[in-house]
Amino acid sequence: MKLLLTFVFTMLSLCISAQNHSDDLLGKWVNEDAIARFEFFKTGNTYNAKIIWLAKPQNENGEQKLDKNNPDKKLRNRPILGMVILTGLQFSANDLMWVRGKIYSPERGEIVDCKIRLNNKNEFALIVSKGIFSSTKKWKRYDK
Repeated sequence: MKLLLTFVFTMLSLCISAQNHSDDLLGKWVNEDAIARFEFFKTGNTYNAKIIWLAKPQNENGEQKLDKNNPDKKLRNRPILGMVILTGLQFSANDLMWVRGKIYSPERGEIVDCKIRLNNKNEFALIVSKGIFSSTKKWKRYDK
């Protein structure tokens, strides 16, 4: 009986710990090149991010940048600023990272798979992959 209670207590502690860490991604972040800032938010059990600032919010004609490379012609007139570009991330307590996400690149007009590993409370590694290719970018917390 004592062994069973110890097991149950340990499992509850792990669940509570994982739940606490799952929201560590929430807040404002800046990408590696410091050309955009993003805000992560939670919808149900998934984590998403939208663009909240751009270093250059206007195109060469002085107009607001639009999603001109989107493969869906109906979406090419939507503004990039305010766009939700990262969706569906789920926290994996086993891996201590957010997995199964999708990220949209307005520059390329494509959606690729992504996951995030928190390096510390102020930096994470964004791992994007398409097929057998992947790359990693470091983003930093920006809560100013």
